[in-house]
Amino acid sequence: MKTRLTIALTLLLLTASLVPAQTTNPTWQPPVPRKALTLFAPKPIDGNNIFKGEKEVWLSDALEELDGGVFNEIENREISAYVAQVGANLTLYSAKPRRTYTFIVTTDDRPDAMSSGAGRIYVSLGMLRLAQTEDELAGIIAHEIIHDVFAHSPKALTRQMFWMTGTRKVSSPVELRNKLEQLLAEYQKKPIASFSEQLIGFARFDELEADRGAFYLSYKAGYNPQALAMILERYEQEQKEDVGKSEYRWGQVYALFLGNHPPTAQRSLALSWESNFVELPAKNSFYRSVAFDAMKRSLALLDQTGK
Repeated sequence: MKTRLTIALTLLLLTASLVPAQTTNPTWQPPVPRKALTLFAPKPIDGNNIFKGEKEVWLSDALEELDGGVFNEIENREISAYVAQVGANLTLYSAKPRRTYTFIVTTDDRPDAMSSGAGRIYVSLGMLRLAQTEDELAGIIAHEIIHDVFAHSPKALTRQMFWMTGTRKVSSPVELRNKLEQLLAEYQKKPIASFSEQLIGFARFDELEADRGAFYLSYKAGYNPQALAMILERYEQEQKEDVGKSEYRWGQVYALFLGNHPPTAQRSLALSWESNFVELPAKNSFYRSVAFDAMKRSLALLDQTGK
């Protein structure tokens, strides 16, 4: 989903630590996974990435520091625990099932989700409000897991830092922060560079790859993979109502050629193509999750009382 750093970091960020489930929540049960071949699922490749091991943690820390308020965690343990359970289950079906993840619910009221690398996945309260089924929420979380598994943020930063500053390695967290500041300064001095990168479409390619990966990941985990397109389309409809159809239409044209995310219609079409390679459940068939319903009630109470 969308991100809100300056142009360089907007191209990088793609969105409750793993706390135990609270006894006041219904016991969450995962859906029955599918034992199906997913031969057409995208597979991660190493590529150029100077942020591996502890350096990926440095990068994630630096990105969170630079974009401070977006990462504020909610205090409600029940909601956080539920999201962490859904996320932890999804990781079991990813290309890196042994990777350590944390899932954090943020206070942001806008529908958003992102990854800052190092296994850190963020889902906003706004996104939880937007999701109507656990399948939709799983699709969003799976999308961010794929961003992380494919190291989209570290690879993008590796490329940008080399192109803009000649950086080939970083040796400490302090040096990394200095390099990021230098990178941002270079983009501000050379706006044609950010324009060119957007025109090439690296970020849009990463989003489509994350969509494809999320389709197969949520499918293997037992969810309806069509749910990701549904929540994206609902988000688009809300945006149309907020800004007006004409302005939104021009925004979609911009997204097609210069945006960080492809137009929703393009994403939905790409996801529908993947449905040719799996045996899909009925479009309106979703996993009935008592815990999801309980999360929604907790969310409504939070909205009413702030607790």
